[in-house]
Amino acid sequence: MPLTKRVMVLFDPGLYRELQKEAKERHCSKGALIREAVEKGILQRAEASKSKKLAAAKRLISMKEDIPDWDEVERSIARGHRNG
Repeated sequence: MPLTKRVMVLFDPGLYRELQKEAKERHCSKGALIREAVEKGILQRAEASKSKKLAAAKRLISMKEDIPDWDEVERSIARGHRNG
């Protein structure tokens, strides 16, 4: 996909030197490293969110609830109507 959007990012000198060093070692541009870091960060957050949702669903499914039978539910509803 062509790169069509531009962002200005400011770095402190030490972090910028590390970025330059890494880009040189990996034979790529600083921009490519920044894009990679942003993409990884977003993907990791999405994966963490997915994992949390899955864990919550598993907890819900594993819950043990005592559910009264239908006759008891009807009696409870009728008592509520009489008392209300």
